[in-house]
Amino acid sequence: MRSLTILLAAAAATIAAAAPAPAAVSESERCFGAAARDPERRCVNRALRFTVTPTPAEALGVLNSPCEPIDKEGESLYSCAFGTQWTEAVKTIALIGDSHAAHWRAALDVAVLRRGWHGLSLTESGCSLTKATPVLKGRRRDDCLAYNHAVVRWLEEHPQVEIVFTSSHGGKVVAARGQSQYDAQVDGYERAFRELPPTVKEIVVIRDTPWSTLTAPECVVEAVADGRRPDLACAIPRRRALRQDLAAVAARRLRGTRVRLVNLTPFMCDATRCFPVVGGALVHKDGGHITQLFSRTLGPYLARALDRILPPAR
Repeated sequence: MRSLTILLAAAAATIAAAAPAPAAVSESERCFGAAARDPERRCVNRALRFTVTPTPAEALGVLNSPCEPIDKEGESLYSCAFGTQWTEAVKTIALIGDSHAAHWRAALDVAVLRRGWHGLSLTESGCSLTKATPVLKGRRRDDCLAYNHAVVRWLEEHPQVEIVFTSSHGGKVVAARGQSQYDAQVDGYERAFRELPPTVKEIVVIRDTPWSTLTAPECVVEAVADGRRPDLACAIPRRRALRQDLAAVAARRLRGTRVRLVNLTPFMCDATRCFPVVGGALVHKDGGHITQLFSRTLGPYLARALDRILPPAR
């Protein structure tokens, strides 16, 4: 994934120098971003069909949603805060997992603010929430094993955290003799979810987002320059963009327990295609991560999904 990100950065820099930037539009526009693909409420704004915000080159320089660092002596993990201030919050939640969890923070920030929840982010790039041993080079394997051990300990030390949110890009893990890679990964997620302390009342798994391609940024810029719709001209076959999410498989298997699953794929894909631009908003900042802006537009729909699986009265 890192090599694809580097290639995308180089491609975006070349594109920025060689072609005019796509037209930008304010996110306050009607039907901007995820609203344009709301399966429950049709929203059409023809003015957004040939616009892209941010540009592919701009997106690479934007970090995930702001998060206020928490500097507490003796803490085993780096954490930062978002959402409602803890002094005014009615509940505390935590976002845990790798960078594919972190890019949901902008959406989650919108959702938790609506509920008056305080959010704590404890993500670690490259480290999924799993009890399986990842197949990683050098110290990364040991770092991820340590991270997952520290997460459980941290949650035990912070019983005020009632809900954990996670998402994951997956990756190969060590499989037992006779065990398939599929089963090893699913088992690792299942064990991780089960072993979170009982003070965590709910675990919400957000299905991973589609992936982009190396050629998508260039295609988007060129489509707008040529007067073509970038969402349709640069759409990626769903079978290529939407990878199997084994954390989501584990969540479905544990249905009926405290584990819940949220799937917002319809806001990015239809039955056959996934779109690099939705409602004038650029979906991906690189090969595997969505832009902060598009993530934020998903916030109201993440909130709606939570209303259904975790009614506000709970």
